[in-house]
Amino acid sequence: MLVDVLKFAWRPLAVAAILILLALKGFTALHFGLRSESEAPPGTASSRPAAASVQPQARPAYGSGPITLNGDRAGQFQADVVIDGSTLRMLVDTGASAVTLTAEDADRLGIHPFPNDYTLRITTANGVAMAAQTELREISLGDIHVRGVTAIVLPRGASRISLLGMTFLQRLSSFQVSDNRLLLKP
Repeated sequence: MLVDVLKFAWRPLAVAAILILLALKGFTALHFGLRSESEAPPGTASSRPAAASVQPQARPAYGSGPITLNGDRAGQFQADVVIDGSTLRMLVDTGASAVTLTAEDADRLGIHPFPNDYTLRITTANGVAMAAQTELREISLGDIHVRGVTAIVLPRGASRISLLGMTFLQRLSSFQVSDNRLLLKP
């Protein structure tokens, strides 16, 4: 009798076991953020090595003290910023939601998005543009350092200067403008 029961039950049990294994694999991939190379998120600059599979929470800025930038006659703040070891002249822009790189500055950093990476529709001072998303290992402004910063790359001709936007600034403990001076605290 037991043999008769097993004869009819083995198929549903095998199917159930396979479904359980597939569900566990899917849960693990979803829970731990694991992806195959063919499942890279859209808009990722593909010519750069992928970040670690498990994404840590954004770490705050660190450094030894505050930095003060003096504004120009137009009230804009420009600074020399070190990104992944290369120095770029950038405009500090609290109105920019992300660190934004010109195509030329991205080239200097070794970031070369493919044409199909430009999937983010953004509005710039020059109008609407498509941008590619990337991840910068570290941005340093003086002695203020921020690791793992999301940035976007604009296509050629979309902007003349890169912007140090909110994906960097929001990681600071504070920033404030007073008397044409910008005070940044790690």
